[in-house]
Amino acid sequence: MTSAHRFVADEVVHTDPHVVHKAPTWGEAANARLAWEAAVDQLVQPGQHRVHREDGSTETAEVLPLLRQVEEAVLPSGTKTSGKTLLGSRPPASLGALALLAEIRAAVRGCCRTHGHTSWSTLNEQLRAWVAHADHWQIDAADYVLWAAEQATRWVQQARLVVDPEPRFPLRGKACPTCGVDVVQVWSDDQNDHVRRPALYIDPDQADAVCAACGLRWPLDVWIQLNTMAQQQLTHETLAVTGITHDDDVS
Repeated sequence: MTSAHRFVADEVVHTDPHVVHKAPTWGEAANARLAWEAAVDQLVQPGQHRVHREDGSTETAEVLPLLRQVEEAVLPSGTKTSGKTLLGSRPPASLGALALLAEIRAAVRGCCRTHGHTSWSTLNEQLRAWVAHADHWQIDAADYVLWAAEQATRWVQQARLVVDPEPRFPLRGKACPTCGVDVVQVWSDDQNDHVRRPALYIDPDQADAVCAACGLRWPLDVWIQLNTMAQQQLTHETLAVTGITHDDDVS
């Protein structure tokens, strides 16, 4: 949305009469419509995630829609979503996620409130109803389509930052003691593709060790204990396989 115009659904309100507005070309509107639809699809459609395990095997699993993952991020610490009790805890509610969800709701409701939609039960449904206008608005309200594409694309980028924050201190070569994952794939805006990163990293703000695969975190003192136990178990298993015992080593 430019400083000279404010677009509300099917009409354009000119806030500065001295600025001459150049209407988008048909090609610009068509490209914006595709970008708008693609961005909303990324927000509301389930995704595919490839998990690389420590033994070298890979698995592909369906993951929650990106927007649903953002909604999960606002759940308070300790909230259980799967009915299982896991070692560690979920991170505290994300203020960034709350702000993003509020912005999306306000923008979509402000646009669709006068278009006779039925009531929505989820934000996913709101976004689907919103983007359903893209076809005819490409011709009737091309300015709005360009703005909507820009906003939806930005929402996707912000949602990815909420769901897959950049690990600042990765723990390379370590597997999560809960889910067993050591490497995850996260989206990189710089490379415009998914890249592999260590699943475990240190969050310096909370002084926690965090798993990017399952979302669990541990205070550093607990993590050190878990890592020590894992190393001892690995050493014991290695000695058992090779047939070396403590008594043999002493003799």
